[in-house]
Amino acid sequence: MNGNMSAQSIVSFSDRGERSPAVAQWCCVQAGHRERYGIPRALQRVGALGSLITDLWVPPDSLGSRLAVGRLGRRVADRFHSDLPENKVLSSPWRSLGWEAAASLRGLHGSRRVIARNAWWSQVATQGLHRNTTPQIRSVFSYCYEAREIFTAARALGLTTVLGQIDPGPGEDAKVAGIVRQWPEYETTFQPGTDDYYESWREECRLASHIVVNSEWSRVALVQAGIQENKITVCPLVYTAPPETAGWIKKYPPAFSPARPLRVLFLGQCILRKGIAETIEAARGLADRPVEFTFVGNTDIVRFENHFGRGRIRYFPRVSRAECQAFYREADVFLFPTHSDGFGLTQLEAQAWKLPIIASRFCAGVIAPGRTGWNLPEVTSRSIVEAIEEILATPAALAASSAAIAPWVFGLEQLGDRLVRLGHAPILK
Repeated sequence: MNGNMSAQSIVSFSDRGERSPAVAQWCCVQAGHRERYGIPRALQRVGALGSLITDLWVPPDSLGSRLAVGRLGRRVADRFHSDLPENKVLSSPWRSLGWEAAASLRGLHGSRRVIARNAWWSQVATQGLHRNTTPQIRSVFSYCYEAREIFTAARALGLTTVLGQIDPGPGEDAKVAGIVRQWPEYETTFQPGTDDYYESWREECRLASHIVVNSEWSRVALVQAGIQENKITVCPLVYTAPPETAGWIKKYPPAFSPARPLRVLFLGQCILRKGIAETIEAARGLADRPVEFTFVGNTDIVRFENHFGRGRIRYFPRVSRAECQAFYREADVFLFPTHSDGFGLTQLEAQAWKLPIIASRFCAGVIAPGRTGWNLPEVTSRSIVEAIEEILATPAALAASSAAIAPWVFGLEQLGDRLVRLGHAPILK
């Protein structure tokens, strides 16, 4: 995939024509706060949101918000967005919290817990859909791996079904399984999806009238998995930069030294799929150079920090969304050496703080190589080292790349318009 792709060029669904004068209503079914409720917020922006069915919704003045303090309180605060009218939100907070408590008592963890929760949520959401579908609602949106029962019910009600595909599907699992075998010294809890898991996903795709993916990388992976190509629409993620980024200018020293090393940020899940093993190896290889790595995010790797060796690495396993902003501000360059990502939202977060990016090709093409960042030819420790050595040799390139970063231009109204037109498009069987 060409890495030099703008927001406009990575969207395959046409923007031509006027918005439909008869905007049918949508029901969004979403557990969690993925993309900060980007889909329902976009539909609300263009007047097309009928309802949001979600698991946990905690308004700031609610009892749940008052009871949650500390880190839990900061996490709970993410389960709300002021863009969405509360009279359109249908949630089951106490049922959701009760399920989580029971799952912990039963010892459910990892993929077993995810699969069990998806099954439970599908039943709860389907009940909500039956109770709350009105004649005005003509389309239902749900994310993958929890949509089969929801879409079965929606099709029976004569509704258009739109699947949000969050990742590249089974091809990604197969790729990660190979990476796990490649790095046996990195003991991980990763388990690929089972045949039954992906058979259920294929049924979701069959029941979907349309499938929305976030990158060309995902689109190709789904086609290779045998998914009907003309159902798939590529649409990037919506991102609105924090107001604090307005007017932000990144400043760099004329050269890097042991006293002022190059600050490389790796923020997100610190897992093998994201390229963490190659990054650790690169940090160890650069231990004698003026480079400091900062890792921010959870990991599933056993005795993770034992692998750091001589590498100059700082590790912060758990941080809030607000705390992430400080890491972006302090860094000099953002490293995103993923083996596979449906998009890679952290790229947009980094660019909002004028951070040039070193990224792989296996995600959305956000950067303009040679202008706002660097594409890795392959995900290896050697390619990471070479990119960083190039920056050390020409530090002025960082300032130039930072200055060339333009704001992300794909917003809520554009996404809402595209979804509305998708809802009016011919239903594909």
